[in-house]
Amino acid sequence: MELDTKQKLLISIYSEYQKDLPDMDNVTFESLGVEYLVFKVAVDKLMNEGLINGAVVTFGGRDAAPLHVNIKHCKMTPYGILYVEKKLEIDETLSGEQKVRTVIEKAGKWGWDQFKDFGARVIVEMLK
Repeated sequence: MELDTKQKLLISIYSEYQKDLPDMDNVTFESLGVEYLVFKVAVDKLMNEGLINGAVVTFGGRDAAPLHVNIKHCKMTPYGILYVEKKLEIDETLSGEQKVRTVIEKAGKWGWDQFKDFGARVIVEMLK
């Protein structure tokens, strides 16, 4: 399965969201391995599609792309959670840790190496 930036971002937010104390500052364009412009547009699209909320998207000037995004207070919407769990075939009754482990396993099959590192950090923080 090939994932686009928007899907990678949503899966990363979903994984961070599974922690008891999620810190969305951990979800960055660097952790996804994408350009900042692409990251900003992906955040805007996810907000527009109702998959996440709480992100601050700032526009200005003539460019159609956002000037800045802040996802510090970002949360998954119920629709966003359902979308990820359906797309990745994750059992909604699993614990947060088990859900993240499932995502890591699937990311490895897709060759998405950046997520394996991100997901491992999420699990370590969940076990503290």
